[in-house]
Amino acid sequence: MPDGFDPATIESRIRSFESFGIHRTGWPGDDQTSSWLAAELEAAGVAASVERFTFPRIEHRAATLRWPDGETTGVPLYDAGATPRGGFDGALAAPDDDDLFGRIVVASTSDEGFAGPAIYERLDALQAAGVLAVALVSGDEDGEVVLRNAERIDRPHTLPVLQVARNATQTLISAVFIGAEATIEIDAERLDSTATNVVATLPGQDPDAAPVGVITPKSGWFGCAAERGGGLVIWLALAEAFSNTPHRRPLQFVASSGHEIDHYGLRAYLRTRPTIAADAVAWLHLGASIGAQRPLPRMAASDQQLHDLAVAAFEAAGSDERESLPLGTPGGGEAREIDAAGGRYLSLLGGHPLFHSPNDTTDRAVDAQSVARHAHAAMQIVEGMLKL
Repeated sequence: MPDGFDPATIESRIRSFESFGIHRTGWPGDDQTSSWLAAELEAAGVAASVERFTFPRIEHRAATLRWPDGETTGVPLYDAGATPRGGFDGALAAPDDDDLFGRIVVASTSDEGFAGPAIYERLDALQAAGVLAVALVSGDEDGEVVLRNAERIDRPHTLPVLQVARNATQTLISAVFIGAEATIEIDAERLDSTATNVVATLPGQDPDAAPVGVITPKSGWFGCAAERGGGLVIWLALAEAFSNTPHRRPLQFVASSGHEIDHYGLRAYLRTRPTIAADAVAWLHLGASIGAQRPLPRMAASDQQLHDLAVAAFEAAGSDERESLPLGTPGGGEAREIDAAGGRYLSLLGGHPLFHSPNDTTDRAVDAQSVARHAHAAMQIVEGMLKL
């Protein structure tokens, strides 16, 4: 096996990825990740290309909430609205208060109505009630902010929503209880910008054979060491291994940006190759939190054959047991785009306690030994897909 399967190399690579900083789509850390991945592939003799795509970039000059005995800076919900410069002034309220007209609502992601896709219906209802804006409180185990993905980046809600950390809002609940006056400001705009995917093709012995695809996202809200790191280093290890391993079918490798904004990068890749998703024999999606500490691992397969292939590979590698989604249910990762285009997929996905948090670091959230076991399982999965 190449060095990419060794836990020491895995940890070193994840630390390199983390060192690039915040990995939001099109940010410097995301661009640096593309350059790094391409260089790693080139060093292994794999020709890689960096492909640009356009996306809506959210730039904000101010994102603050102020109340009589507190103030905090947050992050706008990328698929929601903005306030005028200077913000809105209004009394604080809870989401279920009777009179919400002209109020600033303070909600929490611990409320199921503000978690997952249900949030958009709640925002509709709040806007209809005359709410000015929403402060959405979230927190990991240390109270640091946990950000939501912008699943509606192309059709954003117009109600301004500011995401704030639980540990910075200790006095906010009492301010809500008395209906204290507050100011919320989200001075932001949408700009046309560009980001990058990294793409490589390993030719097969039969150039006319249907390919196998290996995809992984490379962008996210913060350092993303565990969220993205495991998938990225396994992706590199597989490309290195198969560059020196005879195989009949071509292999398509894609590391895509735009994960946190509705999979913008993978959708751009598929738009320029409109038949590749369905034409491929199968796709392996190396999704979130592979090999994380305290993981919540899941697996999604388009069909029983791929599910069984994965189960056998996990057992052989001694990797973590995982929950299986119902067959044909792709889950929330990029396999969703393969499924929508009619392709077959096997998706490794999941979470961990520091998911989408600035605390998602190598030291706190990555288990390099577990990533290595998953890498060996992924190798066996791809070998099985190449034989289909």
